[in-house]
Amino acid sequence: MNLGLALLGFATMIVITVVLLKNKVSTLLAFTVFPLIAGFIALFVAAGGPIDATSIPGTFGTWLKDGFSKTTSISLMMLFSLPYFMMIADTGMFDDIVKAIMKHVRVSAPAICILTVIVACICELDGSITSVFLITVPLMLPLYEKFGVDKKILPFLICVAILLMCNTPWNPKILRAASLVSDQGITGTALFLKLVPIQVFMFVMLVGVAIFFGIRERRNRKEAGEVSHAELLAQFKDTELSRHNRFAFNLMFTAFLIFCLIAFGDIPQYYVFAFGLVIALQVNYPDLKQQNKLLKKYAGSLFPVLPAVLLSGVVVGVMQDSGMLDAMVQLLMAIVPSALGPYLYLVIALFSTPLMLLFTNDTWFYALMPLVIAFSAQYGVPAEVVIVALYMNFGSMISVVAQPQLYIATDLTGITIDGHIKFSFLKLWALNVIVVLFGIVTGVFMP
Repeated sequence: MNLGLALLGFATMIVITVVLLKNKVSTLLAFTVFPLIAGFIALFVAAGGPIDATSIPGTFGTWLKDGFSKTTSISLMMLFSLPYFMMIADTGMFDDIVKAIMKHVRVSAPAICILTVIVACICELDGSITSVFLITVPLMLPLYEKFGVDKKILPFLICVAILLMCNTPWNPKILRAASLVSDQGITGTALFLKLVPIQVFMFVMLVGVAIFFGIRERRNRKEAGEVSHAELLAQFKDTELSRHNRFAFNLMFTAFLIFCLIAFGDIPQYYVFAFGLVIALQVNYPDLKQQNKLLKKYAGSLFPVLPAVLLSGVVVGVMQDSGMLDAMVQLLMAIVPSALGPYLYLVIALFSTPLMLLFTNDTWFYALMPLVIAFSAQYGVPAEVVIVALYMNFGSMISVVAQPQLYIATDLTGITIDGHIKFSFLKLWALNVIVVLFGIVTGVFMP
């Protein structure tokens, strides 16, 4: 074991995590520059002395190419899938689904809480956390106020719904996870299918939690008046981009694309959504000037997420090819008791809610998870098992560093971020533990 390389690797992880937590530099800079500095030092540490300076560019070129090869296809997927679902949201398809549900619901405190879950789940289909808060909170808040339901329940239920619906083949979070194992031929769709039992369980559990909150609020407060279906539906506003007459096409075409993702694994996933984007644009917005205008609008949402995912390959490539990751794993194996080794990823999963307060989403996926994956592999635990066990990082929904969109939810509801954290922390951790235990019992989180 090269102790110098191991310590350098851990120091690199810590530095990247700290500077991102303190907002000292951008994620793009941290992923681009710091790994190269660490890699340059690693060359001297591994050699134990002077090195041939002429070999450095070639060595770094190999590391970078290896790293980018892990994230290129994932980045291309994001390039087409995120604009596709943003465009579908603009057509009003998700609004139409929510309105159809609301037409058949008798409004009460339990129904309000369940509706919050359903609306948030539908809104998260486009992969944008910001839009979930911007749509769900203004839509549901008047009902919470009218029926006297504790407003802190609103962002809590939305946050868990976001975690639940992050498991779609096109979601940026699942694509980040897939980038860690793309060299093994494991796609975001494969991870999605493995997580489906967890997703179904979480949905049932979340609906149960919503019903519990609703019944409790109904008992504690006298419900005020009634809300007509007309009042509910009046909260939805059409825009010039609404295409309600294309609802059937958009719904069936989206279902067709998802079917293709699952059924035809040999077709590149990014091409499925490239095809879907151009066809859906042409059907919904045949005017070419409007198409170009929309594409420019959607391009803004791709930054800095897409470049960060692409550049994360620099971190992974340098850490692996320089020998730092192997040395870190060997050091951990020397420290961690062998009896605990095969289950270390599960211990981290059980404590991921408080641990997430020490990470950003990027450092959780690109600093911690590669290390845990490499360590667990020594005990025969497949990489995809580690990923799905650590995927539902519940603590991100109480960390404004990991999820700054939380400020949108608290500002719109009129509660403080401290109030959200105090209300949500133990509840999120409890759900975190239940989900991990369910994954262990069902074998989803086991080799």
